[in-house]
Amino acid sequence: MTMRRTPPVVLSVAALALAVSAAVAGPTPAGPAAVTPASVQKYAAGVHVASYPVFDARGRKIGSKTWRWSDVGGDCCETYVAATATGRLLEFGGVVPYYSDDRGKSWWKVTPTTPLYNGEGALVAGPGGNVYGAGWDAYTGDHLQGFRYTKSSAAWEVSEVPLKSPFFDREWVTYAKGPFTIGGTKYPFATIIRGGGVTKSLEVISGDGLDYSTPSIPSQEATGSEFPLFRPRVVKNPDADFWQPNPGTYTLPLNAGGVLLFKNGDDDFPCVAARLDQTTAKWGCVRLPWIPRGTVRQDSRGWLTEVVPSAQSLSLALSTDGGKAWKSIDITVPEGRRLEGGSDPLHDVKVNGKAGIAAISVRADDSAGRGQDMVFVVDVKRAQPRLLRTYYLGKGDINTGIGVGTTSNRFDFCSVTVFPDGKIAASFDDSTTPDYKKLDTVPATKTDGHSSPAVAIEL
Repeated sequence: MTMRRTPPVVLSVAALALAVSAAVAGPTPAGPAAVTPASVQKYAAGVHVASYPVFDARGRKIGSKTWRWSDVGGDCCETYVAATATGRLLEFGGVVPYYSDDRGKSWWKVTPTTPLYNGEGALVAGPGGNVYGAGWDAYTGDHLQGFRYTKSSAAWEVSEVPLKSPFFDREWVTYAKGPFTIGGTKYPFATIIRGGGVTKSLEVISGDGLDYSTPSIPSQEATGSEFPLFRPRVVKNPDADFWQPNPGTYTLPLNAGGVLLFKNGDDDFPCVAARLDQTTAKWGCVRLPWIPRGTVRQDSRGWLTEVVPSAQSLSLALSTDGGKAWKSIDITVPEGRRLEGGSDPLHDVKVNGKAGIAAISVRADDSAGRGQDMVFVVDVKRAQPRLLRTYYLGKGDINTGIGVGTTSNRFDFCSVTVFPDGKIAASFDDSTTPDYKKLDTVPATKTDGHSSPAVAIEL
């Protein structure tokens, strides 16, 4: 179902803008179409233990590492993981969210009142253990929903998001510290959902994680010829270790408040970077002290980390001064493998400043096309980063493809997270992971013998 790479845009940004204008020409909704509570039930997930190889910084095998892995959640092609500051593990790759408070020994399933069939979702952790997510289901009316967990009340809530582009495939979620003024109301934060199969030009913004009645088209809002210089402030914020989004958002939530959006391949974007104005909720182009080329994170110390992947290596650069000066290392993929994804290599990166750890998840093919999931663990305690080790996840014994054109096994994106103590959870796929038909929700089309990604937790 998921299309990670979009085909050539057949609906122009101008046409999309007209469609959006028409959609909101009438009275703007005061809130989402409906907000309902979601129930939580204990979920009997398959839980396993396995050991996989570990390589040192020079690519030499030095032993093995034991992992707990689970087939919880996910769908045919993707498993999305995140962690909160309280240590809760979150998963929302498929129809609904799941979570575990004991590193994957036991799981809980979050079920909305809306009947769902074969959806997909993503989420991020907010401050204090709060959670914000989005789920899209093509098979029950092409509808999009916002998910919010409020830790103080231990309550999950779900909202309908009626304003979106058609076929809102593979939605990604960004959380940004405020304050933001949206529709004349001031909010302490903003969440942004980006998605779409035909085009990802249209995004929707919320000030409470549920009401997504505010549309945004960054490529049209970010205009002008003279871009002001913007320097990310080096400010400590413990929440920044956990609200880092998927690389597909192309966003950088800022510790001091606000968010940056980087140029990406889906929009006719007029500048290298834009900043969301916190008083108007509109994007404006800015200049940065550096030219971003990859996935950028800001950790709890306020330090910046940028990862730029290529076919057989990755560059990780670290800046302690808001992007003015950088120190970097190159990481070579072991055993001469090549990262899946071609010109847009599969990867995810999370940085935990308190633990001093950066984790980069990739999937790399051998000469026969068999994909091996890996996590590069980098020491970022000091200004000069240093590769510590490389974890293999799974057996690396199946071929996978990306996107709806794939007829065999699919693995559409990588996902990794770092717990408060520096340990890791990540997605992987091999011959031992279950056939999708054995999971919670049977898809519309699926053939026997296909595996689906699972989540591995470092012990």
